[in-house]
Amino acid sequence: MKRSLKVLLLTNSFFVLLTNFAYSQASTLDIQSTSKNSSLNTDTLSVKPLEQSRVWQLNKITFPANNIQILVQSPTPEIMAVTGVKANRTDQGVEIILQTSLGDKLQIVNRSVGNDYIADIPSAQLRLPSGNAFAFRSNKPLASVPEITVINFDANTIRITVKGEASLPNVELFDSPDEGLIFGIAGATSSIPPGN
Repeated sequence: MKRSLKVLLLTNSFFVLLTNFAYSQASTLDIQSTSKNSSLNTDTLSVKPLEQSRVWQLNKITFPANNIQILVQSPTPEIMAVTGVKANRTDQGVEIILQTSLGDKLQIVNRSVGNDYIADIPSAQLRLPSGNAFAFRSNKPLASVPEITVINFDANTIRITVKGEASLPNVELFDSPDEGLIFGIAGATSSIPPGN
């Protein structure tokens, strides 16, 4: 039994090698066919051997990434530093200045919740020149604005909150190449249009 199994295995191996060698040495195979309803039609099918340079070896194939961490990784955004926050009184109200040399690159996402104006600045952090984090708070800068806060909301977002007393404060944005990003805050906007 063992002997016949060895002979069978050896015969199959020889057959596989022989057919692969014969296939690689074949140059062209022509097949002709005829049709019953018409005179002789000739269709030629050419089969060319594979070139050895087109046969890929597994150790030379570059496979795409299949590790889930590699696939979902996105480049880490550069965190821009805001090195100071100042509050200045103006004729219209107060301005909050975020001191940075990259004021034009800061992207603001703002919204209002009730009487509060909230602005998030992604890819930015409040950092003193020494590297320490800090927060800014101004209590009652205007009669209609009880509080303004500037904080690091998370590891890469600054949040500015302007609380309105009875209604939403009026906030305008400016950028200054000398100072940074400026939030101009005026008294609260009226939610009731003036009478006719």
